[in-house]
Amino acid sequence: MEANRMPNKEFTLPRGIRDIEPDEMVKRNWVYERIRDVFRRYAFQEMEPATLEELRTLEAKSGPSIKDEIYWFNDKAGRSIGLRFDLTVGMARMVAGRSDLPEPIKLASIAGSWRYDEPQYGRYRYFSQWDAEIFGSNDPTADAEAIALSMDILDNVGLSEFEVRISNRKVIQAFVESLGLRSQERVEAVFRIVDKSRKIPREAVRTELRSEGLEDAVIDSVVEFTSIQGTPDEVLGKVSEVQTRGEEAKLGYRQLIQLAEALKGFNKLDRCLFDMSVVRGIGYYDGIVFEAFDKGGEEVGAILGGGRYDKLCGIYGKRNIPATGVAGGIERLLISLEKAKVFPRLSTVGTVFVVAVNNEVRQKTLSIATKLRSLRIPSDVDVKGKSLAKQLEYADSLDIPYALIVGPQEVKSGRFKLRDMKKRTEESLTLEQAINRLSCISPE
Repeated sequence: MEANRMPNKEFTLPRGIRDIEPDEMVKRNWVYERIRDVFRRYAFQEMEPATLEELRTLEAKSGPSIKDEIYWFNDKAGRSIGLRFDLTVGMARMVAGRSDLPEPIKLASIAGSWRYDEPQYGRYRYFSQWDAEIFGSNDPTADAEAIALSMDILDNVGLSEFEVRISNRKVIQAFVESLGLRSQERVEAVFRIVDKSRKIPREAVRTELRSEGLEDAVIDSVVEFTSIQGTPDEVLGKVSEVQTRGEEAKLGYRQLIQLAEALKGFNKLDRCLFDMSVVRGIGYYDGIVFEAFDKGGEEVGAILGGGRYDKLCGIYGKRNIPATGVAGGIERLLISLEKAKVFPRLSTVGTVFVVAVNNEVRQKTLSIATKLRSLRIPSDVDVKGKSLAKQLEYADSLDIPYALIVGPQEVKSGRFKLRDMKKRTEESLTLEQAINRLSCISPE
């Protein structure tokens, strides 16, 4: 069997790119439906931003250096084009061009993106994300709704052992600037290092901060402040002094208070931590930021993350439209779900295989399969003229849970054998009884 899975050395895939085969695709579709169920509950409209963007659209958000991290090319007309590297940019660009949409605008998407990153565990150069964004509200209730939606998605796919960590970049930036780091470039450099603090030892964090030219006293202050974490009340008490660092700091502090109140209203606060090390490495965030981690598999990193970005739409022409949102990686989520063993038994094919005992009844199996399919019961049927034993063996190999056995005697009597392929038991049922039984089985 392994020999059949050996890659063709002449026709290999590009590095960091892979096929999504049926056994994984059935799990993805199971996850997608549960994510979309939460989108619908929260009244988000689903869409998909364009796959291709003009390179200048992507550079407007991330700067010219983004070319080193994405796939881009010149098309036949000489235009510089880039493949989308996330879903947020396309949504923001679209919303910025629409003045007719009633606010708040709540959009969601599940789609793939491309990044020219170094492939690693749980990360590929083509990857899938779910994404939900709220445009047009600067109230922390919108941030709380994005967090609540995220938590309900994790609950809905069966991942209950997770924690959400929250902070506010305004608060952290005010503290860092008060240490004498005034340029935005240096602040962002510190943020990128702090963002890695969950992945690297504390001494490595100090070493990287030192490489940015920070003095030891400043480094100590940064490390101490970004180590603050706990319940919202605990953290707000410890960082309350930051309010003296300017109007932005006061605003950020108030936003955290209002966020905690809204999360309490959504009945989510008891599963959230405030953590001043959460800054999110993406530069367009400018307020509340958050990440969720799987307690049983932190080695995959954050399984979702998001925050507020009130200036992004302005880059694309529409001013004064605040926004907040969240995105989660499908590949990382699948790893966590596999570890948690939450997937039910899923067939890549369907619910029932309609088995022909011999050639005499093959046409009858086709009509029965057609009837089942018309009733939305996923069904398969033999199209190779296989023997009874081979048909059952084939159905078993695909994990099809049931086989409906059709033979001359069954056709004559009107009673068919419905075999449970897992339990190896059979029942004699009329076609209508079999249909009723199969209709009660979720196709999952």
